[in-house]
Amino acid sequence: MARRGASRTASPVRARTPTDRARRQAAHRARDLLDETFLEPMTAERLAATAGCSRFALYRAFCAEFGLAPSDYQRQLRLRHARTLLRSGAAPADAATATGFADQAHFSRWFQRVYGITPGTFRRA
Repeated sequence: MARRGASRTASPVRARTPTDRARRQAAHRARDLLDETFLEPMTAERLAATAGCSRFALYRAFCAEFGLAPSDYQRQLRLRHARTLLRSGAAPADAATATGFADQAHFSRWFQRVYGITPGTFRRA
């Protein structure tokens, strides 16, 4: 029987991926930036530069650490802020504008998807 493939065993290769601690730290640095600037437009490149890794590594680390993507986390922060504005009596269109949504319809779709009611119903309740 003829032998095929490699004739010697592979030498151990050290992984060049960051450690678990470094991944967690990168995810937490990105989350801290999002917490401070969630109303500003945020690019993946800016988040990755803050975290000190590539945008792909940051996405994987953020999802592993917090269970959702950075953009979803930012949207959640914006919706929470919009909910506070609605409680204080702001109109849904004003809350949408103040929290960085494209328009009231975009805001209403996300608000209803997350909270199960429309912003107008929430405001009246």
